[in-house]
Amino acid sequence: MPRFQAVDVFRVLAILAVIALHTARHEGPGAVGTAFDAATFLNQVERFAVPLFFILSGYFWSAKCRERADYLRCSLALGRRVLLLFLAWCAIYFLVSELDTIRRLGVPGTLSAWAARLGTLHGGYATMLLQGTKVHLWFLPALAIAALLSGALLSRQLDRTLFTLAILLYAIGLAGKAYADTPLGFHTAFNLRNGPFFSLLMFATGYALQRRGPQPSWAATGALLAVGGLLLQMGEVAWLHQRFGSGMAQDFTLGTWPFGLGMAMIALSDLRLARIPALAALGPLVLGVYASHYLFVDGLRDFDGIETGPAGGLRYVLLVFLLSLAFTWIVSRIPVARRVVT
Repeated sequence: MPRFQAVDVFRVLAILAVIALHTARHEGPGAVGTAFDAATFLNQVERFAVPLFFILSGYFWSAKCRERADYLRCSLALGRRVLLLFLAWCAIYFLVSELDTIRRLGVPGTLSAWAARLGTLHGGYATMLLQGTKVHLWFLPALAIAALLSGALLSRQLDRTLFTLAILLYAIGLAGKAYADTPLGFHTAFNLRNGPFFSLLMFATGYALQRRGPQPSWAATGALLAVGGLLLQMGEVAWLHQRFGSGMAQDFTLGTWPFGLGMAMIALSDLRLARIPALAALGPLVLGVYASHYLFVDGLRDFDGIETGPAGGLRYVLLVFLLSLAFTWIVSRIPVARRVVT
């Protein structure tokens, strides 16, 4: 189907938000989550990005399915594609992080040392399987699992079962993450951000949107949902912190779903104000920027003063984005490597 300029613009805004989340300072005075200040406020505003990616993925995946039987076929194709990307980038980040160890111990020795460290990894082997060798890669298996579950259930006309399961998993995810310190919550060594706990509801929401639209009214409805979701999310974070001492940097809350849904509806309405050709042209490269940006997050972190003050934080985000974009563009020009970035 044809590309929506506004959707590609929102994808670019979302990847900038993701980079901002990953370059934010989390230690010392003024760090994210230490108080309800500008840093924590921006951290919550940026939380629309990953839900937006999941919802848009579900929307465009559903658009490719003509009949009920197609849902399973399309989900298998998407799952295979995403999991191959996951494995490729796990290998890349492993090689980058362990290059010195490989030189000293060789590949077998490095693999043995890595396997020994898995025992001390938070969440153990489950974390490695669903997160990989770099923290942000969790998105890829979470997307693949959401697509596979959605395809399996929708192909059997089990729409209600899909949304019941998605809501149940979301509730479990909230109980084990943002609401873990409340009487209804629980603590676990496994990070419930990984896997289908949050991704399935977002992905299924994209499917539901595709069956109903897009419609011009989505811009206004989406704006109300986004503002309401953001306010709810911030209220939850503040309440959880004041009442139960929970951290103020939360991945997902109740409000995150309507926040992401609202932003996705604005994007899919193809609002004229959001049609910015220069930014939209970068949309096809966003996947590569997402996958590769931690190469530059880590590389630039060694430079003194890169995060000093608001200007330093913005400089850090823009440098990571531009370097990741340039890297992705170069790799996309190499036929044998193109599939790992587009």
